Amino acid sequence: MEVGLQFIFQNTHDGGMSDSEMFRRETGIAILAEEVGMDFIQAPEHHFDPGYAMMPDNMQWLAYLGAKTNRMKIGTGAIILPWWSNPTRVAEKIAMLDILLEGRFMLGFGRGLAKKEYEAFGVDMGEARERFDTAAEVILDILESGIAEYDTKFFKQSRVEIHPRPETKWREVGFQSVAMTPDSGIAAANLGAAMMSFVQLPWEQHHEAVEAWRDRFREVHPDKEPGAPVFSDFTFCHEDPDFAEEIARRYLSQYYLSVIKHYDFDGSHWGDTQGYQAYQAGADAIKEAGLEAAAEGFVQSQLWGTPEQIIEGWKQRVEMTGELRPAMAVSYAGMPFDLVENSLRLIGEKVVPELHKVSAGVAAA
Repeated sequence: MEVGLQFIFQNTHDGGMSDSEMFRRETGIAILAEEVGMDFIQAPEHHFDPGYAMMPDNMQWLAYLGAKTNRMKIGTGAIILPWWSNPTRVAEKIAMLDILLEGRFMLGFGRGLAKKEYEAFGVDMGEARERFDTAAEVILDILESGIAEYDTKFFKQSRVEIHPRPETKWREVGFQSVAMTPDSGIAAANLGAAMMSFVQLPWEQHHEAVEAWRDRFREVHPDKEPGAPVFSDFTFCHEDPDFAEEIARRYLSQYYLSVIKHYDFDGSHWGDTQGYQAYQAGADAIKEAGLEAAAEGFVQSQLWGTPEQIIEGWKQRVEMTGELRPAMAVSYAGMPFDLVENSLRLIGEKVVPELHKVSAGVAAA
């Protein structure tokens, strides 16, 4: 099992912290990840809201990290394709970064979810699914051939060759696509992408989503096997289970509230937005349960606690679902950096070596 980190870049630190200081501290955590033995890190794309996440150009950040690290893989979790007006520019950036990282780059695509980000970029959120599907295929074709030429509903490009020439044929080596809803899981499978998701529900429901993605993947790509899905928990690790629970509950609850605010999950626009109707059911469920109960459900769905508790939780997931790749979020909701660093060091020392031993067969045994 490969074990990695998912970064958020959320600046809600008590007492105030400048964006620049927070960004440098967070980058230091990413560099520490290699020191403590993590296999990969990945960064999202988010704009305009430091209370939720600030990462306007994850490929630029990854290029910096590529020069600061030597071993671990680094990837986009994810590039939000509907926010980019020119797929050729995206393909150029991917090709150049992949060359610089010499086999360490992990490619990930996403559709995006926040109404405020779509509005700021002047993109109709109702077109997001079609824009994503089109852009993803165009970019993969460019990276396959080194040639950009297309005339689609949203994107047009006269024939050009991109340079430096792409080295990696991503349809062959594998890449990832965010899948938080059933239709996104189908879209990932249609592309031939590994599923990438955040844990937010009881694992049984995520297991069902993985099975649906795998079934569709094998139907569309009978000559390929789907890769291991990537799942991100918001976690905290400490040898004292009571202290681990205290810290996890405090900061996970704060993080959950930031999610509700950023994505307007207490709103009613989802049902009227083409391609996002599945989120309206979630918003309605939050309203019906109440915010406090919904936050408690989120806290309970995450893996946090002692090293042994976290290891056992992942073993149980693998036993049910098969091969997985954890991408733990260890820094969020303004958690003090000393707690973040101590948690990460303990994960590296005691959790990662044990999870490296876990495979679907080992877990079942």
